Amino acid sequence: MTFTLEDIVLVLLHQQPSTAFDLQARHQRIVGNRGAVGLPRILAAVNRLRRTGDLVEDRSPPVSARLANRTMLSVTEAGRARQKARLITVDTNSTAEDLVLQGLLALDADRADFDEYIFRAQALLRLRQAQLDARPASAVEAARVAFEREILRAVVVWLHQLPAQRMEMP
Repeated sequence: MTFTLEDIVLVLLHQQPSTAFDLQARHQRIVGNRGAVGLPRILAAVNRLRRTGDLVEDRSPPVSARLANRTMLSVTEAGRARQKARLITVDTNSTAEDLVLQGLLALDADRADFDEYIFRAQALLRLRQAQLDARPASAVEAARVAFEREILRAVVVWLHQLPAQRMEMP
């Protein structure tokens, strides 16, 4: 299962309340220019999350002039539950790209959630590697399986190295 924009917004709001502008900038830093979305799509995702009760708008006076015309958004308890479940759930149909995005989002998560994601993702990849090893293959199938095996190997190595990239939360 791929992450929806709503899932990403919820995870990005994990650490602190943010504005839609900040969410868009953080989203772009994570997904890069190819996967970046415009502010209207972020605002639409925010509105959907607000309607479902997963986030709320903070209407208190702004703390700076820079934020005067921007609404702060924060996650509700229901949103936190959805956020945690989505962050640590590794779907059996996840692609390598899904696992990488989820890993990048998990970098800022609580340590326990990060560790749970790493454990589940590595277990899924071990299972997939075993399944590839068990396939009889024609020449074309063998070439495709060899390619998939290399992609899986690269993601396994990346997941193994990911904890070193994590900035410890105070």
